[in-house]
Amino acid sequence: MGDPELVRDLLPVISLLNAAVTNSGLYSVAHPQVEQYVQGAFDAITGLLAARPVITLMVIGGDLVANNQPLKAGSTSGVYLDNFVRLLRKKTVERLTFVVGLTRDELQGFIAELAAGPDAPVRSRTFVKIGKVEVRVHASGPKQQAAPRSDVPVDLLEELNALTIAQLDELKDLYHKIKSHRRINVRGVEDVVKGFIRCFRQEANPLAILASLKSSNEYTFTHVANVGILTMSQAESMGFTGEHLHQIGVASLLHDVGKLFIPEEIMNKPGALTQEERKIMETHTVKGARYLTGLEGIPKLAVLAALEHHLKFDGTGYPTIRGGWRPNIASQIIAVSDVFDAMRSRRAYQEPQPIEKIESVLKKGSGTSFNPLLVDHFLKLTKR
Repeated sequence: MGDPELVRDLLPVISLLNAAVTNSGLYSVAHPQVEQYVQGAFDAITGLLAARPVITLMVIGGDLVANNQPLKAGSTSGVYLDNFVRLLRKKTVERLTFVVGLTRDELQGFIAELAAGPDAPVRSRTFVKIGKVEVRVHASGPKQQAAPRSDVPVDLLEELNALTIAQLDELKDLYHKIKSHRRINVRGVEDVVKGFIRCFRQEANPLAILASLKSSNEYTFTHVANVGILTMSQAESMGFTGEHLHQIGVASLLHDVGKLFIPEEIMNKPGALTQEERKIMETHTVKGARYLTGLEGIPKLAVLAALEHHLKFDGTGYPTIRGGWRPNIASQIIAVSDVFDAMRSRRAYQEPQPIEKIESVLKKGSGTSFNPLLVDHFLKLTKR
């Protein structure tokens, strides 16, 4: 899926970015000359983003690459291109991604940091992402890696990976706010949901876009992102659309929010939990539901999912709810996604499990722990 128009249209963008950075070093980022270049670059980038959700540039060797094609320029514009590559390399930026939703302030901040001294860091923002060149678009773990499908073009895989990284960063910010007892805006959750929906609508197999786990202290963020991807993929393929799909997405991303209120020494314990620690851990469902109940704009489905995602299909599990309570269908979908991703991830007390073992656990729990129809549907979905 080549995009020759993007490669062509990026050249003037690079020229404007280079001019903005260079002039910021000479004057200041607020100087009228700099603002003119910043505005020009912003207008050009947002125009390109109107036709595609993500634009990713990579520095490979001495080239700037977009959609697996090195950007080539004439003698005049080539100077700007080479200089921009040098600017990125000085800041050790190998991957630069612009995501739809980019604001002028974000772009201006990025330009200011790129123009600052060599020791000044350049940081990622909500819709401007930086990083190393590393494409990870399949399930982690040596035994269950799904090789990139031959029928999925590399540029699509990169776009999906960039979208996943963007939404994961959004999710981190959201969970950090919750953990520090700051109020969250439901619009931020909704933006993450929309981003993930764009991802899996382009990729039939949700395993291709699961976020890889970088370190143990990122498990909560990465886990809820993966559960969100798996849950929304299942829900859409089952026929959920529009507001129903959106609410399921919000619920899946917030299902584990109660774990932020569990002591870290229990959450990160490398060995088995004691009976008392297990009781404390199991309170995360009620704590999460109680927290979400107090937020404006959060769908009731999210409260239910936070409470129910460890309730089993046969009514056992936790918390104990009397009266033949049957978990909501969204909670049942999340339960399948939750177990699948937890088993495939490396955690403080567990190595990634082989995909065959995970499938065996799901099949064994079909009809008791899990809705049997959902298990069958999920296993078919992951083999597309």
